[in-house]
Amino acid sequence: MAFPLSKNPIPQRIVHGTTIEILRTIFPSIIPMFIAIPSFALLYSMDEVVVDPAITIKAIGHQWYRSAPLHEGD
Repeated sequence: MAFPLSKNPIPQRIVHGTTIEILRTIFPSIIPMFIAIPSFALLYSMDEVVVDPAITIKAIGHQWYRSAPLHEGD
């Protein structure tokens, strides 16, 4: 790009803002990490292993509908 020197004697600071571009990339990337780390910790702490479930449901997905046959008793 060509800039007239009489209007703006230092055009490279506007066109080549490497520092601001790096900051605009890094800071928005850090924010989701601060949200994700506690979320994963909470997710894995809530994961419980049930040894003997009270009920088992078999879910079957078809193309246009779903069905869930329920088998009662032992």
